[in-house]
Amino acid sequence: MIKRILAVAVLVGVGAPQTVAAQGLGFGVFGGSLGLGGEAAVGVTDRIVLRGGFGVFSFEPTVDVSDLSVELDMPSSYHAGIDLYLNGSMRLSGGVLLRIDDPKLSGTFTEPQEIGGTEFSPAEIGTLTGVLDAKDQAPYLLIGFGKHIDPGVGLFLDLGVAFVGEPDVRLGAQGGSLSPDAEPLKSALEREAQEIEDDLQGYLKYFPFISLGLRFGVS
Repeated sequence: MIKRILAVAVLVGVGAPQTVAAQGLGFGVFGGSLGLGGEAAVGVTDRIVLRGGFGVFSFEPTVDVSDLSVELDMPSSYHAGIDLYLNGSMRLSGGVLLRIDDPKLSGTFTEPQEIGGTEFSPAEIGTLTGVLDAKDQAPYLLIGFGKHIDPGVGLFLDLGVAFVGEPDVRLGAQGGSLSPDAEPLKSALEREAQEIEDDLQGYLKYFPFISLGLRFGVS
């Protein structure tokens, strides 16, 4: 993690003018919707700060999608943007979120499951797989509290949203007695993928950007 924070600090610093050295430097570690990660920040002026970071997921939560209980594998991500401070610690932020891969779904079942309106046994399905195919780059807007470049140690909070666009849902299966490329499973998977898109609709367009962390300001 330290190597990644230093790499982000270098990238943020390269994009800043030479005068930023007098405005402060800060680092942070956080947990939230981007997973666990780190950040680096460089002051351009007292009210404008360049900030970038990364997040990784070390676990795969179980979620219910269209009555199917599956594990969600979230990708690592990077983000970079500009913080505009309205007062001492409150800020508005905008930037870009870059995801290394697409979110993936997987599920292994012990009971029959209804997929696309047709019931299949666990042996027929094997392992259900899925991909939420969305944009790799997404703009984000945040409101936040806590100034990374203030000297000392403190807390910071980010609340906002990344506009990822509506992804295409693709479902598959592997290891079962039925081929996902042949009927009847092929059509059932296509119908189920469409049902997921219809059920979630606009919810998939927006990814919550929520982080709570600890900052370390360097004077």
